Amino acid sequence: MYLIRNILVPIAKKIDLLKAISNKLKISAKYISNIKTIRRSIDARKKNFLKYNFTLSAYIDFNIKLDDEVQEYSESKAYINNSIKLSNSHPFIIGAGPAGLFAALSLVEKGFKPYIFDRGETIDLRTKKVEKFWQDGILDENSNVQFGEGGAGTFSDGKLTSRTRDYYTNQIVNYLIQFGADESIRYDALPHLGTDGLRDIIVNLRKYLIKNGCKFFWNNILENIIIDNNKVIEVTINKEKYSPEILILAIGNSARDTFTILKNKIEMENKSFAVGFRIEHTQDYINSAFYGNKTDFSVTGPAAYRLTAKYKSKGIYSFCMCPGGFIVAGSSERNSLVLNGMSYKDRNNKFANSAIVATVNNNDFGDGILAGMRFQQQIEEKCFNHSKPYLAPSQNANDFIKNSIYPYRKLSSFKPGIYSNDLNQIFSPSITEAIKFGLTKFNKRIPGFIDNGLLLAPETRTSSPIRMLRKRENFQANGISNLFPIGEGSGYAGGIMSSAADGYKCGNLFIPRLRLY
Repeated sequence: MYLIRNILVPIAKKIDLLKAISNKLKISAKYISNIKTIRRSIDARKKNFLKYNFTLSAYIDFNIKLDDEVQEYSESKAYINNSIKLSNSHPFIIGAGPAGLFAALSLVEKGFKPYIFDRGETIDLRTKKVEKFWQDGILDENSNVQFGEGGAGTFSDGKLTSRTRDYYTNQIVNYLIQFGADESIRYDALPHLGTDGLRDIIVNLRKYLIKNGCKFFWNNILENIIIDNNKVIEVTINKEKYSPEILILAIGNSARDTFTILKNKIEMENKSFAVGFRIEHTQDYINSAFYGNKTDFSVTGPAAYRLTAKYKSKGIYSFCMCPGGFIVAGSSERNSLVLNGMSYKDRNNKFANSAIVATVNNNDFGDGILAGMRFQQQIEEKCFNHSKPYLAPSQNANDFIKNSIYPYRKLSSFKPGIYSNDLNQIFSPSITEAIKFGLTKFNKRIPGFIDNGLLLAPETRTSSPIRMLRKRENFQANGISNLFPIGEGSGYAGGIMSSAADGYKCGNLFIPRLRLY
């Protein structure tokens, strides 16, 4: 088998991949078989003349020369060893986000019947509470955009981007397709489920887990962990005490009360993350700026972007870009505000939005273990307006750059609404300067990016402000033999794919001491 990269083909509804490989390699199509699409992206270097850029695998019965674009190819292999034997058939998992759910999936494959505890609720109940929050400002601090079945990704764009594609991320893709995702997520460079598609998949996954013996406990909050002799000997959940054989922590990056509980119990450190704003444009502007106005968007879908810049010691970048999406309130604490981006499967809203953020570290928030978390909270509380609860402070990007405010009537997708404010007052000068520099650089690449942009504040939860130190080879928390931190809350993953893969790999560590079924 061979891997062939950079096969450029004009975008169309039907593509002849056999002919494309034949033309690239300059060999007859009769020597080529078993073609598989590994990756498909859009080459938009020439507006209105877009091409697909394919990476394909194929069997080629011909002596071809290997180079950077043509290489021998083999499927990735599993590398996690089943090294930890368990006697109890009910491993405890805290958190029903991607990491927790896919840890459970990996465990049920081996005959275990895990117990999953989550402070939130099932997707249907959770969605009703989120909609009520957006409409009436009534926040449930335990069942919201951040907490509940499916985790924070349930109210997001449902992107499946991943820095690596190995055996485990491929397994996640296979399962997502099994539970309802489109086959195209195998190869699209920017695979997307949409919040509605992701919800259906998670419900199907939950039903599968229950059918295979998994049990869910909703509205259940982890209140305490007792560790003795390098081992978790007791956990308190909703005032009930348990003694699990193992405890898998998949708590997400917003479980601040849990971080506080763990601060003096396990080895943790603060870590860098990023803060900033969300910027919103009309999707028509983004489409024209990146793809050109003669593109058939029924084939390509709406245009997306990924932008980066560097200012002194800070990286500035776009994050969680949502074509045809919405900006939504993602608060999980009363009297504080945080924003998130979300889109549905069809991405047909008239707005596009993305986070524009700058990296922050100890120089910005201090050296304490919870210093980054406190920093997030301070920003979110500062952006909350008691006279306009959960409305987002906003400013034209051009006015932000010029440090001026003028009345405007620019529309926004944000739920529940916006008001005009000076966003220069939210962050320290070093962060504000970095974001302004980044916007200016982005505007040079995309003329009109500033003039057409509306900024809303704040974006704070780009990744966990905490890292729970663990062993690389078996995910064990340092010095604690039966505690396994995973997913975004552990500080070792970010986003749906990496969190799900982290959980799935963790579940693969365990095998039953005796046959469980």
